[in-house]
Amino acid sequence: MTPELDAPARAVRDAVVRIRDLHYSVNGRAILAGVDFEVRRRSVTAIMGPSGTGKTTLLRLITGQLRPARGQVEVDGQDLARLSRAALFALRRRMGMLFQQGALLTDLDVYENVAFPLREHTRLPERLLRHVVLTKLQAVGLRGAWRLMPAELSGGMARRVALARAIVMDPQILIYDEPFVGLDPVSLGVVLRLIRRLNDALGLTSIVVSHDVREITAVADHCCLLSSGRVIAAGPPRALQASDAADVRQFVHGLPDGPVPFHYPAPDYAAQAAEVH
Repeated sequence: MTPELDAPARAVRDAVVRIRDLHYSVNGRAILAGVDFEVRRRSVTAIMGPSGTGKTTLLRLITGQLRPARGQVEVDGQDLARLSRAALFALRRRMGMLFQQGALLTDLDVYENVAFPLREHTRLPERLLRHVVLTKLQAVGLRGAWRLMPAELSGGMARRVALARAIVMDPQILIYDEPFVGLDPVSLGVVLRLIRRLNDALGLTSIVVSHDVREITAVADHCCLLSSGRVIAAGPPRALQASDAADVRQFVHGLPDGPVPFHYPAPDYAAQAAEVH
């Protein structure tokens, strides 16, 4: 019989993504400066923070598109920095990605957009491929739209087609980059419900980057709040909402005044205005 794991051992086993002391800079400007956090298996984890705090950069580091200046990124127990190119590509095939605005291929219809990853990475017979694609479209409620072109879709429908494409390879990890941008309230509610339902029905691990606090905290199991290149708060949504920390309260409650500045850092106004180029 397998011995009962203690809490720390269970946490290590359940962590699909583990990030330790992660640093990343662009042109000498620190984007991430010592990030530590974990993503638990079969959970919905929200990565939140003000614009420009490195949320999308963090996703690119998790998928191996970028290399950190310092620190470690582990996905399913594999240190990305130690993987060969072939091993990294194999790991990425176990991830699904919903890009900002959906990023559908405009010259392909809905069916072919969803089929695209299968045609690129498998040799499925056409009959089986058709079954898989229609099943995923059914899951997002758009099987009847299979022959529409992207230009004929509403913003919410396009996002749902992109979601069907993201799950068509049956990924273990599903990543959403700002999935609610530009959606009307009804479409937003539909996508929000799909995130939770697909995660639970398919046994996924979902990572959602968003600054829509009220929406994402309604379905997230765990939240990670980034600011100034660091994790300033992490825990269940209720814990962040009840926090007394000024920077956490400012973001979670949408307060205009607080530690997060409105102005980007700039030199003295009079001195800058006097410069002649």
